[in-house]
Amino acid sequence: IKSSTMQTFSAFSALVWIFARFPAEAKPPGIVWYQKQQHLFAAKEIRRYVYHTTKQWLHLHNSNDSLSDLLKTQDKAIVLHEHDPALTDRLSLGFRIRQKMGEQSYLLKTTHLHESTQLFAIGADSTGVLYAAYAIAEKFGIRFRLYGDIIPETTSEFCLPDVDEFSEPTFEIRGLQPFHDFPEGPDWWGENEYKAVTTQISKQKMNFIGLHTYPYDPTPGTGRDEPTVWVGLKNDVNDDGTVKNSYPTSYANTMRNQWGYTALPTGNYSYGASRIFDTDCYGNPVQVGNCPLPTTPEGYNAVFDKTGIMLKNSFEHAQSLNVKTCVGTETSLSTPMSPIASLNLYYSKTRQDNFLTTTECAECENLYEFVRVEGFVYAHPFPESVALNTYYNGQLQDNVLSVKPPAEGYVLVRTEGYAFSNSTRLSGNVTTTLLMYYNADIHDHLSVSTPEGEAYAKTHGYTLVGSVANVLANGTVSTPKEYYEGIFMRIQKLGIPLDYYWIWTPEGWDGGMTSTNPVFKAAVDDLASAGQAHAAVNASFKLATCGWVVGPLPDRSIFDRVLSSDYSAITSIDMHVGNSPVDPAYVNITKHDKWAIPWMEDDPGLTAPELWVNRTLMHMEDAKKYGCQGLLGIHWRTVQTSPQIAAMAQKSWNFGLTSNDFWKSWSIDEFGIPDPATVFAAVESFNLPRPVNWGGGPGAFAGNIAQCTWGSKYDFVDTLASMKSKVKPGSCLDRFEYWLNSFQYMRGISRTECAWGQYNAAIKKVGKESDPATRQRMAETLALPLREQLVQNATEMMTYLLQTVSSTGEMGTIMNVLSHSLVHAIDEPAAQLESYLGRALTGKAVPSRAYAGPTKLAVPTVRSVVTKGESCCFVLLYCAECFFVQQEYDRHRLSYFITFKNSLIFQEVIVLLTPLVLFI
Repeated sequence: IKSSTMQTFSAFSALVWIFARFPAEAKPPGIVWYQKQQHLFAAKEIRRYVYHTTKQWLHLHNSNDSLSDLLKTQDKAIVLHEHDPALTDRLSLGFRIRQKMGEQSYLLKTTHLHESTQLFAIGADSTGVLYAAYAIAEKFGIRFRLYGDIIPETTSEFCLPDVDEFSEPTFEIRGLQPFHDFPEGPDWWGENEYKAVTTQISKQKMNFIGLHTYPYDPTPGTGRDEPTVWVGLKNDVNDDGTVKNSYPTSYANTMRNQWGYTALPTGNYSYGASRIFDTDCYGNPVQVGNCPLPTTPEGYNAVFDKTGIMLKNSFEHAQSLNVKTCVGTETSLSTPMSPIASLNLYYSKTRQDNFLTTTECAECENLYEFVRVEGFVYAHPFPESVALNTYYNGQLQDNVLSVKPPAEGYVLVRTEGYAFSNSTRLSGNVTTTLLMYYNADIHDHLSVSTPEGEAYAKTHGYTLVGSVANVLANGTVSTPKEYYEGIFMRIQKLGIPLDYYWIWTPEGWDGGMTSTNPVFKAAVDDLASAGQAHAAVNASFKLATCGWVVGPLPDRSIFDRVLSSDYSAITSIDMHVGNSPVDPAYVNITKHDKWAIPWMEDDPGLTAPELWVNRTLMHMEDAKKYGCQGLLGIHWRTVQTSPQIAAMAQKSWNFGLTSNDFWKSWSIDEFGIPDPATVFAAVESFNLPRPVNWGGGPGAFAGNIAQCTWGSKYDFVDTLASMKSKVKPGSCLDRFEYWLNSFQYMRGISRTECAWGQYNAAIKKVGKESDPATRQRMAETLALPLREQLVQNATEMMTYLLQTVSSTGEMGTIMNVLSHSLVHAIDEPAAQLESYLGRALTGKAVPSRAYAGPTKLAVPTVRSVVTKGESCCFVLLYCAECFFVQQEYDRHRLSYFITFKNSLIFQEVIVLLTPLVLFI
């Protein structure tokens, strides 16, 4: 680091390593990897973690036939090997390797051959070898979390542990279901975030990541049109997997009005929060240039294409680490802009009137005869569509199809359908222009799109008025099977390495959907169509179901009987946001694999801490009892949910794990002391205060005087704070302060809601006063002090929240709190109080734009495994006065360039890469 910036980066020094030369040894310790190139990565992982904890650099050796000779040259050796019972006799190991090892299992065994010590790590397969490598890293004190690695701050002498352990997972499939919809979750994940998460999934010996897609809907609104999965037809896909035609799509961002959020540019954020966002419209990187929503067909396609590339690169990384991948949609499949209706042209000789309609002309009273079809329109509106309406002039007996009345005297009859505006045309002759002609002699308007129609108009005295809209040239209604073929073919053409495509039953099914409901029959037909499409395109991935319920009532296992073998697994998130036990119906599923999905957190409580370790472990025990082969965790945030995700991962390999045992070890690993375990164990699950709830969207605040009595519910915060002096400075203290600040922020929510409730009561009383002078005096003496208290409480709360920012999850929480709650508590009510006061609010009644907390440097996305040749971009957040920092990785110079920008500072530093980041 350049000397001029050394002081600035003192907090960053933990990320910087200095390469050292290692003394030559007669029999240097090493790692012997065997058989497969994949094992080399596992060997490198062991080497870097051993170096982190001992400063011992282990030499790597590849051995195919000379393993025995190699071991003679090693004083201490770690041997990576796939399962081979014959290895015992070949090397005279002195212990027997079991004849059979289940998939992903591994054996760790210390031996003493050739007057040396060896640690054999034998995996049932390449995945087992990798898990064995991470198990060895854990023996050296490393701990893995979803947010990153925990590395001991002190080193010790290199010594091989004396172990004899065989480990195999309880569940074949173990992993995460990050849910798309809110900024706290994967909506704000770019390629870096996906790769960071899947890396840590693998390190915790899990092997799955699956994504849900809210489906296409013709009406813009909440919970729809996400770009994770494109819905379309085969002929709308280019050879490289990019799309020719699509529809408006977006992920959550700061300028999108969905899920109860108010669109707010981040530059307007108070409390210093504006300084950690680099753009007013902040969201997923795939939407750069198309935020909050794409507005052109080219923009629609660009968002889908960028999302496809992001998932391709991310999933390639995941599969290189033996993590299975999955995406999916909901049933019944909602398809873009369908169904389709034909524009039927009728003509009346007696009236000399042309009538273009989507009906069968029931009102024509035998006066009109059918002529031809003049194109096709959609039955439902879609973004940027125009409505084609029938207008009628009774005096002239003239019907006209147009976007607006052609003249006075025409009244609206009905909307016939929806078409593309004149400025929008789809490629490939999909659309044709609907033209309007007029014959003044007979007072007749004629709208046509076919060559025959145009020829008739030109030869019968009609004059071109102009173009009405672009309608579809072909009226063929595609089937669900054809749309699924388009979805599956695009995935394959893009080269997205996918293991599963799951189809979700909608959220409304948890309200009592029954198998006699026609909606269920439609879903079964839809799932069958997906199976047929899967076979038609020879898809390489498997099919599965998921949803908010395992199946409909009265027998929720019915999918096991009605679904074919095309479907590999039946799965569901636990009902009632995880508050209901695992569905016992799983026990009756015998023909398909079954995966349970407990909630690591729920969306009603999303802006506050949630700790569900005990409940998660209980649901895992139920899942095993019901014979489930898979266990996934639904979540949004990565740091806040890391305890329960770690517990889920650990219990999958150590099924006897209890919540008390977990919290004891977790506290020591995270903070270096056991004391906080008692606090976390006491308040987790249903014992933790719940100051927020669903309010048009996740984690909403509410003005609530009842919160004023909640003080004792937060006594645990002071108890935790009293333990701070026992925590050693460094990373342990950083992690401790994260949780302490999280709980202080949580208590701040209650205090803010209390003050908001008190202010609401006061301003209501002020508003009832009819005398202006008295009302003004009451506003000054009653409402204004409470407004100032509200601002003070919100400022303290936001300061604690800003100190927790360590991932995109907390950045999303900031957006949620500001645009979903504080906008209603503080921003919007200001005008009313100002009107009562007769002046603008100033001073303590106005939230400050400045950050009031201590200096903080955060890396929201920590990458520890990078693919060779990959161009990486990281973000650092530096809060003294907060400002955005960009970090770019130069793959040619093997270095990071970090630029700090604000009005006072413009500095550049170079940080050399070391074993901190491993290339694969």
